[in-house]
Formats: sequence, C-alpha cells, structure tokens
Amino acid sequence: MGRMLSRDVLRAVAGALALAGAASGPAAAADMWDCYITFPVSTVPNVQGVQRILDGINQQTNGALTIRMHLGGSLPINTTNITQAVADSVVQMGDDAFFQGNVPIAGLLRLPLLIRNDKEFDKAAAIMDPYTKRAYERKGIVVIGQYAYPLQVPFSRKKLTSLEDIKGLKLRPTSPEQGEFIKRFGGIVVSFGAPEVPAALDRGVVDGVVTANAVGGLVWREQLKYRFGIGLNYGNSIIIVNKEAFQKLAPDVQAKLRKLAEDETRKITTTLEEQENTLTAKFASEGMITTEAKPEEVAQAEKVMLPYWDEWAKVRGPEAVEALAKVRAALGR
Repeated sequence: MGRMLSRDVLRAVAGALALAGAASGPAAAADMWDCYITFPVSTVPNVQGVQRILDGINQQTNGALTIRMHLGGSLPINTTNITQAVADSVVQMGDDAFFQGNVPIAGLLRLPLLIRNDKEFDKAAAIMDPYTKRAYERKGIVVIGQYAYPLQVPFSRKKLTSLEDIKGLKLRPTSPEQGEFIKRFGGIVVSFGAPEVPAALDRGVVDGVVTANAVGGLVWREQLKYRFGIGLNYGNSIIIVNKEAFQKLAPDVQAKLRKLAEDETRKITTTLEEQENTLTAKFASEGMITTEAKPEEVAQAEKVMLPYWDEWAKVRGPEAVEALAKVRAALGR
C-alpha cells in the first residue's frame, strides 16, 4: 500500500468498522469509536496504557462512549496514515507515531542529537505543544495527549559497535530525521511500519532498526545481535481524536477523555523509561553485544547533524524556524 490512503480504501475500512459496530446493537453503535494504534502487539507499555484510556472512558461514562482498540497492521491503514484516517473519521482516535508526513513541524522533537536527556525533552515538548496542536487543528484533529519513547539507538543483526559501522548497513528508522542521520553516516534507509519489521529482518530486507530498548528492542531482540548506544532522539507518539466526533461528545465526557489521556500518557512515559534503564544489561546477559558511544563519537555526530537542524527548519517554514530557535535557546544548544 502507498503512503496515502485511497478514497476507496477509506470507504472500505469505514464500512467494515461501521458493520462491526452495528453488530453490537444500535445503542452501542451510536456511541462507539475506533482507535488505531501504531504498534502491532498488546504486551508493551504504550499499548497497555492506551488500552487503559479506552477501558477508563467506558467505565467512567457507563458505556456512553465505547472505544475499540485496533493494533497496528489489523486494519488496511498504513501507520504513516493514522493522521489522515483520524482526520477523515475512518477511525475516531489514533496513537500517531508516524505523523511527520502530515504534521511536519511535530518532527522537531526528533532532530538527531538535539535533545539528550529527559529534562531536555520536557523543556522542548512544552515549547512545541502549541505548535503541534495548531498543526493538527488545521486538519480537523484534537490532540488529547502525548507520550515519549526513551532515547532511540541503532540495533543490528550485523556488526555495529561504532559510528563507522553504520556505513553500508540497511537500517529502518522511525522518522525521516533519523533517516537523515543514517544517510549522513553512510547507511541505507529502508522505511516501513512496525508490523513489517520482523519479516524484513528475517528476509534481510533490513540489517537493523533504530528504536528504544523498551519498545522495538524488547519485541525484536531475538532477531538483533548488536546495540550501539548513541542516543539519536526521543520518540513521541501523539494521541489524537477527530475534532467533529469529539465536539459531539457531552462536555463532561470530553473532559474525562482528556484527563484519562493526560494521566495515562504520563504513566506510559514513566514506565517506558524505567524499563529502558534495566534492559541494556538484560539484553547483554542474553547475548546481545552492547556498546556505548564514546564521547568523541557523540561530539562527531552532533557536528555532522547540527547544520541539518537549520536545514530542516527552513524547509518547513517560518513557524518551524521560530520553534527551533526557541528550543535551542532553552537547551543552550
């Protein structure tokens, strides 16, 4: 499937979901939403956290709003098209992690080597919040929450213990910004959604991925032999809802959904970070070769990527240039 959903596909998905809702009965169908999430398995903290939002709104409204979970790959919607699917109300809610093609400015938080630790991410995210919400609003979407994946690093089936080893490796990034890092160090970018990763690793379509321990590292570790600990960027996933559908909800239901999303996304971020801090040693004990980047490698990487930050912003317009200046000033970078 291409990066853009055809109208025929949109209609087919919407029709199938409507029929599934109708099977639950007329009363349930009137107040039933569908939520599509990026990740394809239910055992990771981010998916579990989103499920708690859905369970919570059902309980707190006594079924006035029911939201069904659909894991990544379970609908014929590419994960890069979740923004569009929510905007068109094919699904009314989404966990949007691959938004850059639709909401480019939100990718600022993913510029490689710009943000180095949790405190810096919190500062930058607070600055970016109004920019991100405005960009989604223009598409008919309301942002109700956001969580952060821990610092993402390269993993590989082939030798990867230094920056030099990236050269020639086929790596799957989670964002175009990571892809730029891979290219600037001689790697080959291969892009596709998370549900396709296991098969791509098995077939050698890719040699590795850029991800965090607590997410892709945990799920795909049996297919990966090397972890190179150079933190490129924090990932972020944005919980979005269709504006028209949201505005049709009673004000108290809107408030409850917002509160649940805010509380649970905070828990997701904390849980992922706690897991991240213990998993490197666990992976090493299981045989993964883990190497931390040397200070001089980090300095080299920043030197290479620093011009890209400004290039990235200029291409995306004055608003992105303004936002980047604010973030760099706040971080002293």
